[in-house]
This record gives sequence, C-alpha cells and structure tokens, in this order.
Amino acid sequence: MHRNLKFGLYGLVLAGLLGGTASWATDNGKTVNLRIDGQDRLVQTAAADVRGVLDAADITVGEHDLIAPELSAKVEDNAAIVIRRGHLLHLTVNGKARDVWVNAVSVDEALRQLGYGAQNLVSVSRSTRLDSAAMRLSVTSPKLVTFKVDGKAVRVSSFGPTLRQALAQAKLRLAPHDQISAKVTSPVRDRQVVKITRVSYKYSVTQQGVPFGTVRQNDPNRAAGSSAVLTAGREGLKQVTYQLRYVDGKLAGRAVYDDHVVRPAVSQRIAVGVKQAPRPAPAPASAPVASGTAQQIAAGMVSARGWGSDQFSCLVSLWNKESGWRTTAANPSGAYGIPQALPGNKMASAGADWQTNASTQITWGLGYIAEVYGTPCSAWAHSQATNWY
Repeated sequence: MHRNLKFGLYGLVLAGLLGGTASWATDNGKTVNLRIDGQDRLVQTAAADVRGVLDAADITVGEHDLIAPELSAKVEDNAAIVIRRGHLLHLTVNGKARDVWVNAVSVDEALRQLGYGAQNLVSVSRSTRLDSAAMRLSVTSPKLVTFKVDGKAVRVSSFGPTLRQALAQAKLRLAPHDQISAKVTSPVRDRQVVKITRVSYKYSVTQQGVPFGTVRQNDPNRAAGSSAVLTAGREGLKQVTYQLRYVDGKLAGRAVYDDHVVRPAVSQRIAVGVKQAPRPAPAPASAPVASGTAQQIAAGMVSARGWGSDQFSCLVSLWNKESGWRTTAANPSGAYGIPQALPGNKMASAGADWQTNASTQITWGLGYIAEVYGTPCSAWAHSQATNWY
C-alpha cells in the first residue's frame, strides 16, 4: 500500500471533498457516500462500520485496493468512504519488463505514482482509464544520441527503440551507399555517438588510344634481309568509363566501370624478304684469288655490274659510314661486316667465310643494294635521309 496515497484518501474524506452529492437520513438507517475510483455511489445502510457498509453494498476489497477510513472504522450518517482499486500493469520500461500494482484511475496518474514524468514516451494514451483487467504498458525514457555527419554533430533526444527512429527524429536521411557505424535496427543507447559516412559515386568518360600490332609475312620475291611496309598501321580508339568513389565529398578511389572500342586498330603489315642471292660459281682451281684492298675488290665488282665511277663513289661513302670497310665491324644491334648485314649470318648465302672474307661480304652487300635500292647511289641517298639502309 502506498503510504502517501492512503493519507491522501483520508484527506479527501476529512476535507469533505465528496460533497456535492445529495445524502440524507432515513428511518431505515444511514446514508453513506462511496467514491470508487473517482465515481460516487450513495448507499443506505444500518451498518455500524465500514466493513458492514461494503458488505451491504456487495463490494469486495482486494489486497491491492486502498480504502479510507479503515474497514473497522465506525460509520455515521452522511459518512464518506473512498476506495482506490489496485490495477495490475505489465510494465516494460526501456526494454525491461516487470509487473506493478497501482492505485490510479488513469494511465497518467499511474505513471505519476511510479515516478515517470511527461518527458517519457508511453505506448498508450495517458488519458486511458484503468479498469479491472491487467494492462500492458511500455515506457521509454528519452536517450541522447549524437550523429556525426557532414562535418557537424547533430544531437537528438530519442524516444524510439532503435536508431531508425532516432534518425527520423534528427531528420537525417541515409543515401543508398552511405555507411553508418551502427545498424539502424540496433537499440538506442543513452549518450550514444553514431558516425555517418557519406558515400557517393560519379562517372567519368575518357577516350584512349589502342596501339596497333605488326604482322610480318615472308616475301619470296624480295631479297633476304630487306623489308617493306605493305599496309601502314593505324592506332585504334576506345572509350573508357571510370566509376569514381567519393567519401564525405572527397575522391577516394577509381575503377574501370566499362570500356568498349570506338575505332578498331589496323595492324601494320610488313613484307620480309626471304629470297637468297645466287651463290657465285666457284672459281676454277687455277683461277687467282681476289687480292687487293676491300675497296679495290669492290671497284672491280661495281664495274662488272655495269655501274660507273659515280656509283662506286656512292658505295665508298655508304660503307665508310657503315663500317669503315672493315670485315669484322660489329654493331650491338647484330649488324656485321663491311655492308653491316643484319644479322651478319645472312652473308652466308654468299660464302661460308662470310665472317672474314671481304670479297664474300662485298658480293652479298652489292646483291642486297641491287635488290632493294637498285644502285649504290640510291642506297646512299636513303642512308642520308634515314640514317640506315
């Protein structure tokens, strides 16, 4: 029994707050005013005490009910008796359940008796009147939640059971890719700090070149060691779409989202000569071996081909530049000998002694010039223009 509430009931009786209801004496006994949970009822009885009055009115008092005056108290004519019924509440406070008895008329009065003020959220209307049936009642105390988002702190007193309701109270919305440090379905904790990271995506479109490939094909009609471009290569073009990831407004990553070819590359086709120069007929056993300097040997071979002194002059300039007319001249690229054959073993078609014999090297070199450029002067002109022949 609540001590303060009981004293309050006595106060109502003694102060005559039940007045305003007509009562009178009769020959049959006394008139008594009963106030049960705030509702008045007149009873005529000859009972001498409170218990007798309640029996006459067929009213039973439970162990959780409050009554004033006490059951043994004497009753006079025009007396007042106040009863507050006990009501069972299945109470859940911030998720914790317990059963409590209250002597209140309404939900609001019951909450005040239990010490829950107006700042608490209640599952039913506070004006709901309590009856004899047990009531289920949930009470939620406000909890301070701080959201750190968009470079600021947003504070809210949340009554909701989960962070989802707290977000709604704070008028914060999560975009599809935003990240939150706690699940929105998790219970709210008092003084909880929740971080929201804004994540968004944008797209960037660029165009990039596609290198062309090279296709080499053997040409049996072209002298070995020579080559020619049949089809010029052309670079292709592709469009690349990047997905850009932004975290709190700052670029945090980039990934290829899509790419497709806008213009295909065209391969460069090169004809590579594989035709071998005819091997010179072996000299008769009695024939003298060519003698003299490399240039003297070359002069004789140039004249034998019907080329004039001007062609020989061009040849001298060409091979002065390439090798200085040295039979063992070697280049890191693999070019070798007086004509700088690349690779050097190409000259084996003119003789097995191609590594040291000037005559063999010159024979191959003049054959290559005639096949590719026609004359030494044409080869020399190409070398001056491109630095190679």
